[in-house]
Amino acid sequence: MDSDLRQRLAAYLEFQRELGVERLRITPSSLAALAPASAATAAPAPALAAAPRRPQTSAASSMPPFHPAPASDPVPSSLRTPAYSPSGSFASAAAPPAAPPADPAAELVHIRADLGDCTRCKLHRLGRRQIVFGAGNPGAELVFVGEGPGADEDLQGLPFVGRAGQLLTDMIQKGMGLDRAAVYICNVVKCRPPQNRTPESDECAACSPFLRRQLLAIRPKLIIALGACAAQNLLAFKGSLASVRGRLHPLELDGWNTQLLITYHPAYLLRDPSQKREAWKDLQIAMRFLGLPRA
Repeated sequence: MDSDLRQRLAAYLEFQRELGVERLRITPSSLAALAPASAATAAPAPALAAAPRRPQTSAASSMPPFHPAPASDPVPSSLRTPAYSPSGSFASAAAPPAAPPADPAAELVHIRADLGDCTRCKLHRLGRRQIVFGAGNPGAELVFVGEGPGADEDLQGLPFVGRAGQLLTDMIQKGMGLDRAAVYICNVVKCRPPQNRTPESDECAACSPFLRRQLLAIRPKLIIALGACAAQNLLAFKGSLASVRGRLHPLELDGWNTQLLITYHPAYLLRDPSQKREAWKDLQIAMRFLGLPRA
């Protein structure tokens, strides 16, 4: 076993151990899913080394895109829910779908410029250091949306870089087998709420147009909402987070359609590690939908 495969396997086993899995069956096929394709066996191309679905800038061109989902639907219909619609902050009148941007990376730069040194809600005068816009692959097929920056994010200007961010990185890399740079990560609000409190409705409403524009620029195949705040701002529902977990929800934005999956926020999983197994089930749904191995 070469050193790279040994490192990948060790990371996967460590992630499963954190979930409380004491016994794990390792088969030749599971090892094959973990192993990178060698130059001598590069045909067919490895799942995460296919050509990007659209042109990327030089900064994103080296990021591995996702393997397209199989033609047959890998997610059972029981895991799909057509009963919900975009929430008030995301609801819009029916309109023909807008054409996707020719250059998602350039469009994100334009959106960030429009956001400017934002003073649209009270968060700008409640101690924020800097705006945390988002980071990752502009051509990602998977986008994670959290609720808002914390202290570490406010200091560094990047999303999910504190303890919760490290757990999210583990979920992406050790759990899903992806590089964090291959996905895009952002939040509902772009400024840190005082004492990391939950963003208030007016703060979410002020930031929602920019989140909508980010999602429309990237046009991911799947959005994962992390926690109740993100879920409620992307999807209108009543009840607990548990009531909308465990299945895919259709999401329509300005005539463009995608899928939404809801799971627990990594900060909540740090407070209640017993829910990591449930979060892992959600990630497996995402992996099956995206056609990723080990699902």
